[in-house]
Amino acid sequence: MSILKFENRTPKTLREMYDYMTDVTKTNEEGIFGIGCNPNFVVSEMEFVQKSFLREKILHPYLQVIFAFDVGIRTPLNSLREICIKIGELLSQNQYQVFGAIHYLDTDKIHCHFMINYVSINGELYRQKESLFSYKKKVNEILQAYG
Repeated sequence: MSILKFENRTPKTLREMYDYMTDVTKTNEEGIFGIGCNPNFVVSEMEFVQKSFLREKILHPYLQVIFAFDVGIRTPLNSLREICIKIGELLSQNQYQVFGAIHYLDTDKIHCHFMINYVSINGELYRQKESLFSYKKKVNEILQAYG
């Protein structure tokens, strides 16, 4: 069974989270992607958006979401990537930068970490606009489209 989990207080900085997500023992360039941001410059781009809109310091600059595929899944990486991008687009709400990294190397527990900028490109702070149940229902629809 797949799992979708929102982690709103991960104790890492943007840079530390980026470094963890892009760890070469867990993923490579084929497993990373950006929505509304360049995956190679995501930390500086997210910090720029935050500095552009906020005068006060935010306590936590991002929201982490983890999506775990069924254990032992045998789906090609390009399909896993497409699924994760669609989930990332759902999480972005068309206004938040999302960086994703699929951890698939040397594991049968394939999962994707999403780092969502806490500040939108419009200057709004992140608010979960739907219930977790609603997100899970939409993620299931994405998964069903890929069999």
